[in-house]
Amino acid sequence: MSEEVLSAPDVAPAPATSAEEPVASPEVAAVKPRQAYVGKVTRVDLGGAFVDIGVGFEAYIHISQISAQTPVTRVADVLKVGDQIQVYVLSVNPQTRRINLTMTRPPALDWADLDIGLKISNARVVALESFGAFVDIDGPKHGLVPFNLMPKGKRPKVGDVLDAVWVIEANQEKRRIGLTMIEPPALPWEKIHRGDTLKGIVTRIERKGAFVDVGAEREGFIRSSSFGASFVNIGDFLTVNEEVSVRVIKVDPTKKQLDLAIEGVNPEKFELSSGPDEVLSPMAAAFQRAQRGRRESSPPESRTERKLSQQDEILARTLQQLQSQRRK
Repeated sequence: MSEEVLSAPDVAPAPATSAEEPVASPEVAAVKPRQAYVGKVTRVDLGGAFVDIGVGFEAYIHISQISAQTPVTRVADVLKVGDQIQVYVLSVNPQTRRINLTMTRPPALDWADLDIGLKISNARVVALESFGAFVDIDGPKHGLVPFNLMPKGKRPKVGDVLDAVWVIEANQEKRRIGLTMIEPPALPWEKIHRGDTLKGIVTRIERKGAFVDVGAEREGFIRSSSFGASFVNIGDFLTVNEEVSVRVIKVDPTKKQLDLAIEGVNPEKFELSSGPDEVLSPMAAAFQRAQRGRRESSPPESRTERKLSQQDEILARTLQQLQSQRRK
């Protein structure tokens, strides 16, 4: 992560009197934690030093935040008035016009930056354990890549720089960062919830339903029964490579199971949603045509075929009743 270093102007800071009320300063409010500056030491005391970083008010660096080759016990031995030093913003309080500094470069990533799925490049392996590798991601602490989340045959060594790792866990309370070297799916299980509406591509059609790729680790499944009748041929409505809008009706990350339903299907009424000017929605019309085509293809010859034919007739009458109700 590149650093933007700002140089302080060669002017003395405006003095503040004790009579002044603390007022939020736009210049101070623009200063952000981890931002880098080149500042000038203006005063030194026993606890640290005041530094002008060019925002109209002096910032302060505590003795514990001063970097030197040996432990610092006396500020005056390390810093003197007029010294130019590289500093980083540790914290900011615009209301009290207080800016705390450090000479130690802060990590490029904070806990708030570690979103699930975040890709991090050029991470360095710092330690190997029996369960995985600890990796320096330039964050609040090292992350762990378990061996089972590494590509087969690609176990790194200490000192190796990994092209990419992805965040799969970031728990600030437990101070734990989980990583993987295998690129995760675009839609992780943590971001899938019951009732969500997703876009997907039909990949396979089988007798009991259709598989849809929504970007998750595994394909979701649309059951034929979601259309309101177990004898429906889902192939009458969907084709492979077709883009569909689906609704999540069940998600089980443990079993890697994702059940879906086509948006607009009301299984209780054997109907599909339609606009106010439509008698039947396009899918409902296709459903009706498919059932009519089955009845006309061949006469029933067996008990099973006669039963299916009766079910088709019931469904057709239901659709006709719905059509009549809408016309009214």
